Amino acid sequence: MKGNLLRLGVIVLIVIAAWYMRDGFGDVGGALDTAGWSGVALMALTHALPVALCGIAWGLLQDDVPTLKFSVARWIKDGVGELAGILPLSGEMAAIRLMTRYGFRVADASAIVMVDVTAEAIAQFFFSLLGVGLWLHLYPDAAVTRWALIALGVSIPGLAVFVALQRSVVMRFLETLPSRIMPHAWDAPDADSGVHAAVNALYANHRRFARSVFWHVLAWAAGALEAWVALRLLGYPMGLAEVLALESIIYAIRSVAFVVPGAIGLQEGGYMLVGAVLGLPTEIALAVSLLKRGRELLMGLPALFAWHYIEHSTAKAKASAEKTEA
Repeated sequence: MKGNLLRLGVIVLIVIAAWYMRDGFGDVGGALDTAGWSGVALMALTHALPVALCGIAWGLLQDDVPTLKFSVARWIKDGVGELAGILPLSGEMAAIRLMTRYGFRVADASAIVMVDVTAEAIAQFFFSLLGVGLWLHLYPDAAVTRWALIALGVSIPGLAVFVALQRSVVMRFLETLPSRIMPHAWDAPDADSGVHAAVNALYANHRRFARSVFWHVLAWAAGALEAWVALRLLGYPMGLAEVLALESIIYAIRSVAFVVPGAIGLQEGGYMLVGAVLGLPTEIALAVSLLKRGRELLMGLPALFAWHYIEHSTAKAKASAEKTEA
């Protein structure tokens, strides 16, 4: 009972902190006056497609659990990560916890989540490459295009280093570090059963990793439909090519700003700056971002409580099993 109340208290604190840090998620109410809650619900329905595709990409990295469960887990992961973004890697930690509930060892779950994050980052690079190509075609002289090309060039060695570190002895050193510091309280994992070995095994299966990247690319592209729907709801429809160009740059901005919880302020600024090149009025560009914030609330709050329910059910089942054994 105390554990349940503690989890509920943490959820309430997360929501309050997120609301405060985002200044009430911006003037979501102003955007809602135009689109309405039914519009935000439509955006949430549209956003369910990329979430499901990301779940498929994640599930393809393993063989033991149906992909549908990973789509649900991705929804919870995103909800925790977006509303609890003030806590570093909160979404990833929730994902690892969920995978352990599916029967995975912590080492395997950690490796799969890490490789999935990498596959998503590589997919975003390809999606941004598509966006830059569209920008070069639509607005070859725009300063945004030059900055995007520079960002893509910088991201290549960054991605390479990220993958190399995962596969290097650095990963093995980090996973054995607790046992080095506290040898009597922490056992070092075997070299063949730790996170390092699991990560290398996942990357060794090139076809599986490539399939995961492919599905993530589809998810990034499908995510642009949300902005397309938002613009139509706001009475400012745009072509799909222009929306893809807009979203590719916005997501690039958000990825560069990963150290800022929830990309607070940066997403809104990005929409206003990049949208101006596309001829979007400032208030419309800002409204698109604020509608997305509203969608984050609409999908994120149930995700937090779903996570609480899963944790509660698991703890209850474990306690029942221990009582039966006793």
